[in-house]
Amino acid sequence: MAQIIMSTPHDAERGKYAKSDQIYFKIRKFDNAVFGVRMKHPATNEPPTAAQQAAQDLFTTVAAKVKTALADASQRAQYKADWKKQKKYKTLTSYIFHVKYEEETAQP
Repeated sequence: MAQIIMSTPHDAERGKYAKSDQIYFKIRKFDNAVFGVRMKHPATNEPPTAAQQAAQDLFTTVAAKVKTALADASQRAQYKADWKKQKKYKTLTSYIFHVKYEEETAQP
Protein backbone atom coordinates (compact mmCIF):
# COMPACT_ATOMS: atom_id res chain seq x y z
CA MET A 1 0.00 0.00 0.00
CA ALA A 2 1.23 3.51 -0.73
CA GLN A 3 2.12 5.92 2.00
CA ILE A 4 0.42 9.32 1.87
CA ILE A 5 2.12 12.32 3.42
CA MET A 6 0.45 15.71 3.88
CA SER A 7 3.02 18.39 3.15
CA THR A 8 3.44 21.92 1.87
CA PRO A 9 5.03 22.58 -1.52
CA HIS A 10 8.75 23.19 -1.47
CA ASP A 11 10.89 25.43 -3.62
CA ALA A 12 11.98 22.61 -5.94
CA GLU A 13 8.51 22.52 -7.48
CA ARG A 14 9.19 25.91 -9.15
CA GLY A 15 5.66 27.27 -9.13
CA LYS A 16 3.76 24.17 -10.15
CA TYR A 17 1.71 24.50 -6.99
CA ALA A 18 0.49 27.65 -5.32
CA LYS A 19 1.27 28.10 -1.64
CA SER A 20 -2.46 28.09 -0.92
CA ASP A 21 -2.94 24.67 -2.55
CA GLN A 22 -3.43 21.58 -0.48
CA ILE A 23 -0.88 19.08 -1.75
CA TYR A 24 -0.72 15.37 -1.06
CA PHE A 25 2.56 13.67 -1.80
CA LYS A 26 2.28 9.96 -2.46
CA ILE A 27 5.37 7.75 -2.18
CA ARG A 28 5.29 4.55 -4.19
CA LYS A 29 6.68 1.66 -2.13
CA PHE A 30 8.63 -0.36 -4.66
CA ASP A 31 10.74 2.46 -6.10
CA ASN A 32 10.15 5.34 -3.63
CA ALA A 33 8.91 7.63 -6.42
CA VAL A 34 7.17 10.76 -5.15
CA PHE A 35 4.01 12.07 -6.80
CA GLY A 36 2.34 15.35 -5.88
CA VAL A 37 -1.40 15.70 -6.26
CA ARG A 38 -3.10 19.07 -5.92
CA MET A 39 -6.42 19.03 -4.13
CA LYS A 40 -9.03 21.80 -3.96
CA HIS A 41 -7.38 25.05 -4.89
CA PRO A 42 -9.36 27.86 -3.20
CA ALA A 43 -9.72 29.82 -6.43
CA THR A 44 -11.34 26.87 -8.23
CA ASN A 45 -13.93 26.14 -5.54
CA GLU A 46 -16.37 28.51 -7.20
CA PRO A 47 -19.79 27.35 -8.37
CA PRO A 48 -20.05 26.43 -12.06
CA THR A 49 -20.91 29.13 -14.57
CA ALA A 50 -24.21 29.07 -16.47
CA ALA A 51 -22.54 27.48 -19.50
CA GLN A 52 -20.86 24.82 -17.36
CA GLN A 53 -24.13 24.08 -15.57
CA ALA A 54 -25.93 23.77 -18.92
CA ALA A 55 -23.28 21.32 -20.16
CA GLN A 56 -23.56 19.28 -16.95
CA ASP A 57 -27.36 19.19 -17.26
CA LEU A 58 -27.12 18.13 -20.91
CA PHE A 59 -24.71 15.33 -20.01
CA THR A 60 -27.01 14.13 -17.22
CA THR A 61 -30.03 14.15 -19.53
CA VAL A 62 -28.23 12.25 -22.29
CA ALA A 63 -26.81 9.72 -19.82
CA ALA A 64 -30.32 9.03 -18.48
CA LYS A 65 -31.63 8.51 -22.03
CA VAL A 66 -28.75 6.11 -22.78
CA LYS A 67 -29.59 4.12 -19.67
CA THR A 68 -33.26 3.79 -20.67
CA ALA A 69 -32.31 2.87 -24.24
CA LEU A 70 -30.01 0.12 -23.00
CA ALA A 71 -32.70 -1.20 -20.66
CA ASP A 72 -35.28 -1.58 -23.45
CA ALA A 73 -34.55 -4.78 -25.41
CA SER A 74 -36.06 -3.63 -28.72
CA GLN A 75 -34.20 -0.30 -28.71
CA ARG A 76 -31.01 -2.03 -27.69
CA ALA A 77 -31.30 -4.50 -30.59
CA GLN A 78 -31.90 -1.68 -33.08
CA TYR A 79 -28.96 0.36 -31.77
CA LYS A 80 -26.75 -2.73 -31.77
CA ALA A 81 -27.53 -3.41 -35.44
CA ASP A 82 -26.74 0.22 -36.32
CA TRP A 83 -23.59 0.16 -34.18
CA LYS A 84 -22.21 -2.88 -35.99
CA LYS A 85 -22.50 -1.04 -39.32
CA GLN A 86 -20.15 1.75 -38.22
CA LYS A 87 -16.50 1.74 -37.11
CA LYS A 88 -16.07 5.07 -35.29
CA TYR A 89 -17.45 4.17 -31.85
CA LYS A 90 -15.81 1.25 -30.06
CA THR A 91 -18.62 0.52 -27.60
CA LEU A 92 -22.38 0.34 -27.93
CA THR A 93 -22.83 2.76 -25.04
CA SER A 94 -20.64 5.42 -26.66
CA TYR A 95 -22.54 5.02 -29.94
CA ILE A 96 -25.92 5.43 -28.22
CA PHE A 97 -24.56 8.40 -26.28
CA HIS A 98 -23.50 10.04 -29.55
CA VAL A 99 -26.92 9.47 -31.13
CA LYS A 100 -28.82 10.76 -28.10
CA TYR A 101 -26.49 13.76 -27.77
CA GLU A 102 -27.05 14.68 -31.41
CA GLU A 103 -30.83 14.37 -30.91
CA GLU A 104 -30.69 16.53 -27.81
CA THR A 105 -28.54 19.29 -29.30
CA ALA A 106 -30.46 19.37 -32.60
CA GLN A 107 -33.62 20.54 -30.86
CA PRO A 108 -34.24 24.29 -31.21
